Parts: sequence; C-alpha cells; structure tokens
Amino acid sequence: MPMPLPLKHLAATLIYAVPSIGLAYGLIHLFGFDPKLATLGGLIAALLGAEAHAAISRNIERKAVRKELQELTSLAAGLSRDLDDAADKIVELEERFERETTERMERIFSEIRVVESLVKRLAETREFGNAIAKPAVAETPAPEAQADDGETAVAESDVPPPKPEKRLEDMNDTELLDTIRRSLETNRVDLYLQPVVSLPQRKTLYYEGLSRLRTDKGELIMPRDYMRVAEPAGMMPTVDNILLFRCIQVVRKLAQRNSKAGVFCNISAFSLLDEDFFPQFIEYMQHNTDLAQHLIFEFSQMTVNGAGPVERASLEALADLGFRFSMDQVTNLRFDAASLHDRNFRFIKVSAATMLEGTHTAGDIHAADLKELLKRNGIQLIVDKIEQEREVVDVLDFDVELGQGYLFGEPRPVRESVLKEEPASAPRAPELPLAAD
Repeated sequence: MPMPLPLKHLAATLIYAVPSIGLAYGLIHLFGFDPKLATLGGLIAALLGAEAHAAISRNIERKAVRKELQELTSLAAGLSRDLDDAADKIVELEERFERETTERMERIFSEIRVVESLVKRLAETREFGNAIAKPAVAETPAPEAQADDGETAVAESDVPPPKPEKRLEDMNDTELLDTIRRSLETNRVDLYLQPVVSLPQRKTLYYEGLSRLRTDKGELIMPRDYMRVAEPAGMMPTVDNILLFRCIQVVRKLAQRNSKAGVFCNISAFSLLDEDFFPQFIEYMQHNTDLAQHLIFEFSQMTVNGAGPVERASLEALADLGFRFSMDQVTNLRFDAASLHDRNFRFIKVSAATMLEGTHTAGDIHAADLKELLKRNGIQLIVDKIEQEREVVDVLDFDVELGQGYLFGEPRPVRESVLKEEPASAPRAPELPLAAD
C-alpha cells in the first residue's frame, strides 16, 4: 500500500532535520564551537536540506502533472475518436435506414401495382362473365316482366337473399366460375407444400409449392376443377397470375424463417405471355432478389418446348435476376441439356413411370444415362410421382439422388404459425418441417 503524501513529506523532513541537529550538537561538544555558531551551522544545513527537499518535491510534482496531462490528452484524443466513430455510425445508420425505407417502400409500391393489376383483371373477367350470362337470362323473361309498372319497380328493387353454396359436384359451370371468382376476391388461396427428398436418406431438401382454392364452406377446388371452366371464360390468366403472386408472398415469409428452404413454384405459359401482368411481376421481383436462393420457378416441358420470343424474353428477365428454373411434366426424354443449362434450368423432374416404364423412341436419352448427362451439364435430376417402395429400389439403380411423391409425403397446407410475422428478438423456429402435420 503506497504511503500517504503527508507522511512522505514528514519522513523527508526528518531525513535532513535530524542530521542538522546532530551537526550542531557535534560542533559544540566535539569541536568546542561557540553554541551560537554551531546552531547557525545546524540551521544552514537544515535550510540546505529543506531546499533540496523542495526541489525534489517540485520535480516529482512536475512529472506527476506531466503524466496526468499526457493521460488527459490521450483520453481526450480517445474521446474525440469515439465521437468521430459515433458520428460516422449515426450517419451510416441514417443512410441505411433511409435506404432500407426506400427499398421497402418501392417493394410495397411494386406489390400494390401488381395487386391493382390483378384486381383490374379480375374485374374485367367479372364483366366478361356478366356479359356472357345476360343473353342467357334474356331468353327466359322473368314472371315479373308481365306485371304492371309499379309491381315491376318493386320487384327490381328487391334484393334476393344469398343462396346457400352448393357442393362442387352439384354446381354447373356458371356457378363454379362464380365460386372461383369469389374465392380469389376473398383471398381464400392456400399454399400446400410437398417435400423433395434426398435418396436413399429421404431427408427433405426442397418443397414444391401447390396452390389450392377454397369455397365459402372450405371445400378445396383443385386445378383439374377450375381449369376446365376458367380457361374457356378467359379467366385462366387471372387465376394463374393471382395464384403465382400468392405463392411468391408466402415463399417470402417462409424464407424469413428458414434460410435453407428451397421452394419450387409453377408458372404457366399464361403468365409468361401476359403483357400487363408479367412486366409488373418482374418489377416486383427486382425488389425481392433475395428470394432467388429460396425460389425455383417451374415450367412444364410443353411450355419450355413451345416457348416463343415473348416467353423466352420473360425467362431471360427472371434469369437475369438470378432465379433458377426447373422443368417438370416431362413426357419424353428428348431435350438438349446444354441448352437448358444456358437458359438457367438447374432441375428437371421426370416421373417414375417415364423413367421405369416409358417407351423411348429414337433421339430420346436413355433413362440409365439421364442422370449423368444432366449432371455433366449442371442440372439435377428429380424423379417425382414415386408412390411405391419398389419404385424407389428401381430408381436407385439409376443412381438418382432426389425424389418426390406421395411415398415421401403428400402435399400439406402451410402452418399458420409459419405465415405469422415474428418479432426480431423472437427465436427462430426449426428449419423443418414447414407444412402442417
């Protein structure tokens, strides 16, 4: 423990005071000096010691003050650097906040424009449907038309109560089309996920997103049901665009929870050819390029083979944003793998039946060579529609590494908890599974 400063000064005083007293005493008794002269000599010695003490003390204090000044200067310099760093961070945070706010607003505005376009198209299909329905109604005049003017006015002003919704199998085409339109208008669109697994481990690596519509009663409307009536009515582009946009919205939320989840999302030729919707869709995806690592757009072999200049330009626009493609519904093994890779196709789905039982004509790639040929061209083979264990054994003979089908999991709706927004501080949910049990 260091000695207090007063004690240090007292000790230093004793160091020169005691010898001075001893000197005066010695001069008197040992050398016979006059007491006055001896006392004067002792005082002079004491004064010289005091002067030396003062000089040494001042030197020590100057060093201490100099050290403190250096420490204060260093501290001030550190504080100045910290203030500069804080100012730089504040400026950086302001710029980042402004940039993120601008990007978020642009993304929201682009999303609003897409939604407005879809709503406009939906309204046009409603007008188109009403125009078709009116002539049919005019052919059979209502009984009120034969009444007098007063009775007719009353009848026209009365709004009939809504009829209870029928089951899908009991609906005619007009009723089914109206049900589909109401499902889209009320956002009764669900996303189902089916796993794509590794073979033979059967670990889920990807999902395929499948959209389903629901009636007012919650009954599912499958694609085979709505496509039959929506396409002749000119409504299929609108249905396809809304389902695609819904899939993108849900995948964006899934990507926030699961950094490794890849989702296949189907796009039909209707969307690629839609001059009103697709440019706005591209603009929307420009503000969501972070989805490129999670989202794989999927096209049928018929769409890929029949692609014209418009469809090819649409594919190139998506590829330029970094999105990968997959080709499914493969009916024959006659395709150019190198050309598909150049167009950013990274996956090809072939059904188990086509791989194992398909009839191969001249020019087709043999099933046994398909996997290695695609691998050399940077494309992964996925065998889908696997429903039996025997098919898994046969497919593994072709060294296939990815599989999909009801044997590994049927399409299941995305859990509501996945779609809810989470606070930033909330712990992340497990990566798998995403679909409801």
